[in-house]
Amino acid sequence: MLVRTALALASRGLSVFPLLPRDKRPAVPGGLKVATTNPDEIRAWWRDQPDYNVGVATGPPSHIFVVDVDGDDGESALAKLEAQHTALPATVEAITGRGRHLYFEWPNLLVRNSAGKLAPGIDVRGDGGYVVAPPSMHPSGRRYVWSVDSANAFAAAPQWLLGRLTDSPQNGKQAPTPPSEWEALVRNGISEGARNASLAKLCGYLLRRHVDPLVALEIVAAVNDARCRPPLSRDEILTIANSIASREIKRRGIRHGD
Repeated sequence: MLVRTALALASRGLSVFPLLPRDKRPAVPGGLKVATTNPDEIRAWWRDQPDYNVGVATGPPSHIFVVDVDGDDGESALAKLEAQHTALPATVEAITGRGRHLYFEWPNLLVRNSAGKLAPGIDVRGDGGYVVAPPSMHPSGRRYVWSVDSANAFAAAPQWLLGRLTDSPQNGKQAPTPPSEWEALVRNGISEGARNASLAKLCGYLLRRHVDPLVALEIVAAVNDARCRPPLSRDEILTIANSIASREIKRRGIRHGD
């Protein structure tokens, strides 16, 4: 049964690997680093041990990230966030031994693993992480199950959620963005929930490198037209560019006064 699940997930583009039976620990050397969508490799793993749990590598390998809502504390914290912003969209959801996993489409922005950063009782599995997929067996003896009330597709995360997850200050400064992330942003499509955040980040990147503001605007507009699904309007692009330009002016002013 578990090998069929692993193969089905792989057919949807999710990279999987085996976990120890009734456990969350990897069952093979390399763990999530050897996660694959290759059906032959998957069959070989589960042929050795049919009771292996199923691990799904999060981040770019599977083009997803997962919000782990843990128990009553996590649910309470999530309710407060949704009241403050907007409700999370319906998405693929799994019921775990203690809470639930919400699967979201990878936004082409770096979403790191975190524990409690979003809110107490809420963890995130992103780049370099993994989750246990249904119908694996939880150490408590309960099985992970797919929620019958969830959506059939991975939703794009709302902008407020991405803003909280991708803002990683270090010593008062924004953490540098890896070159691979910029390459992914301009080469891959940008989903609806990530358009504003992605284009704002690109605009800021250009302005901080002293690209002429009008040139930066046209570059951002071109990426919007070519990569956003669907593209934002020209007025929305202008609003984003003006906002980022204002921040950059303030930043340079503070720096010159130091």
